[in-house]
Amino acid sequence: MLQPSSDTAYIPPVIRVGDVTLNVVDKFCYLGSIFANTTNSESDITARLSKASSALGRLTKRLWDDHGIRLDTKVTVYKAAVLTVLLYGCETWVLYRRHVAKLDQFHMRCLQPISSGKIRSQTLKFLTYALYPALKPFYSPHN
Repeated sequence: MLQPSSDTAYIPPVIRVGDVTLNVVDKFCYLGSIFANTTNSESDITARLSKASSALGRLTKRLWDDHGIRLDTKVTVYKAAVLTVLLYGCETWVLYRRHVAKLDQFHMRCLQPISSGKIRSQTLKFLTYALYPALKPFYSPHN
């Protein structure tokens, strides 16, 4: 990816392979992640949230709504089936507080139906720290 400095005018590169000139694009999808010519991770995070929400929704009737399945089993499946979809490629994200808030909001919305609404918000925060240990510094009592 070419990311020119902000103080210079952008001149698109000309890339040729043999006799073919490749098109210059602002963003593209590679292995399910969205890459853009800016350092903003917003489009990739939004796409990941959408894919994770879809994965969560597909398990609603068979798993989340089944009261015979233990909570620890549901959390394990959530970590394996939903969080892996959500956090795939997250190493490349440039996170800001608004992104962490978006991820936290999604996470809390996911844990409520999984627990059948029986978990208090303090326990939800504990589960958040357990599932997202790298994000713990972003959470503070003053937010």
